[in-house]
Amino acid sequence: MKMKLILTPPVAELEQKLEDVLLEAEEHRADIIEISYGTHAGETKKRILNYLEHKERRARYSRLVKSKEGWGRVFVYFKWK
Repeated sequence: MKMKLILTPPVAELEQKLEDVLLEAEEHRADIIEISYGTHAGETKKRILNYLEHKERRARYSRLVKSKEGWGRVFVYFKWK
């Protein structure tokens, strides 16, 4: 199952939206979360990465991939046992 979260800058309550999608992914045991934030959103990307790389949140997923080409995206991968 793949989940998608589209964020358009400026994003108010960014952390709450990210937490909601992480909880939903855990509930449905999603394989991937795709977070799309746009091409001109450098500050939004920094906020997303800082939020996801926090120690407690980092333990919840297995891998984080940042898109280098095209539209700004971050992929969060899960491994379920």
